[in-house]
Amino acid sequence: MARRFSKFVNAAKIERRAQEISDPIERLRYLRQATGIVTSPRSGRRWTLLASLVVAIVVVAPHSVSDANVRRTADIRLPLQALPRSRSEILNVWLVDRTNEFEIYSNGLRVEIQLSASNEPRWYSPIARGQDAKLGPQRSQPAGIVFHTTESEDVPFEPDQNHALKRIGKELLLYVRNKRAYHFVIDRFGRVHRIVNESDSANHAGKSVWADSRWLYLNLNDSFLGVAFEGHTDPNQPPATPAQIRAAKMLTEMLRSKYNLPAEDCVTHAQVSVNPSNMRIGWHTDWGNNFPFEDIGLPDNYVQPSQPLSAFGFGYDAAYLQRTGPAVWKGLALAEEQVREAAALRGLEVKEYKRILQKRYRNQLAALEDQGASEEN
Repeated sequence: MARRFSKFVNAAKIERRAQEISDPIERLRYLRQATGIVTSPRSGRRWTLLASLVVAIVVVAPHSVSDANVRRTADIRLPLQALPRSRSEILNVWLVDRTNEFEIYSNGLRVEIQLSASNEPRWYSPIARGQDAKLGPQRSQPAGIVFHTTESEDVPFEPDQNHALKRIGKELLLYVRNKRAYHFVIDRFGRVHRIVNESDSANHAGKSVWADSRWLYLNLNDSFLGVAFEGHTDPNQPPATPAQIRAAKMLTEMLRSKYNLPAEDCVTHAQVSVNPSNMRIGWHTDWGNNFPFEDIGLPDNYVQPSQPLSAFGFGYDAAYLQRTGPAVWKGLALAEEQVREAAALRGLEVKEYKRILQKRYRNQLAALEDQGASEEN
C-alpha cells in the first residue's frame, strides 16, 4: 500500500512546487516533466492553450443569444466529439450469499445492507450524441458511477482514534441515509454500506453533465450511481485509506458487471458538477485531485475532454483550477481545443459557438423538465 500513498504524496509535492513557479509557461513545463507527459506537436498546442487559460483564467458567463443569431445558426448541426471506447475489461462478478445484514459477492466484496432505503424509482432519458440530439428511450438501469467524498468530520486514521472513528462513521451513515444522499458509502475501515437501493435515484449529483460515446446525461441523480468515500479533502493527507481503495475496486467491479457500465462513465463529482446560474463547471469539486483510477481498475478519466465544456459550453474560474489538479486541466485543454476546432469548422467565433452550446443545454434541460411534468400529470 506504500505505493498508493506515495502517489498522493508525490502529487501534493508536485502541486506545491508548481504553485511556487510564477511564470505559467515554466509552470506547465514543470508539470509535464513531473507527471511524465511527452509533448507532441499536437499536444504542445494544447498545453500552450492551457497556459493562456491559466494566465487569463477564462470565465465563460451566460450570454444572451439574439433572435438573429438563433435564426442564423438554426440550421448549423452541432456534432459532438465521441469519446474513445474504453478497453477496460468488465469482470464477471456474481452474488454468492445474502442475509438480512449483508451480501457477499464472488470477488470478495461484502456489502452491509442494514441501512438500505428506498427513494424515487430511477427513470431517465439520455440525449443522443449526434446532429439531432433527440431524447433517447427512457431507462431504469444506471448508466455509470459518480465517485464522491463525503466531506464530513474527520480525525486522524490512527489506532488511538478508534472510538472517534466509529462514532463519526455511524453518525455519517445515519445522516446520509436520512438525506438519501448516495447509493453506497465506503467507510474509513473499508466497509461498504448500501444507503439507497440501486433501483432508485439518490441525491448525490444535483446539477451535473456527462457524456460518453453515444449519450449525453443531464442531472445524474437518476442516471448514475453515487459512491462516496468517507473522508475530507485535505492536501496534506491521502483522500482515501488503503482499505477504502480495495473495497472501491471490488464494488466498482460488481457494479460494472451487474449493469455493464462502461469505464468511460465512471467519473468523479468534480468532473460532472455544474452551476447553471453562471454556466461554470465545479459547483462541487470533491475528487478534483488524486482519484485512484488505476488502483480501482479504471482508466484515467481525468484526461478525458471535459464534457460540460465541450458539449454545452460551460466555463470555469480560478477557484476550480485551484481545487483541481493538472490531470483535470488537461481535460479542460482538450475540451477547449474541441470547441475551438468545431467553431472554426462552422466559421464562428469561439464565444458565439459557446453561446449556442449554452442555449442548447438550456433547451435540453427544459425538454427533460417538460417530460417529467407531463409524466406527473
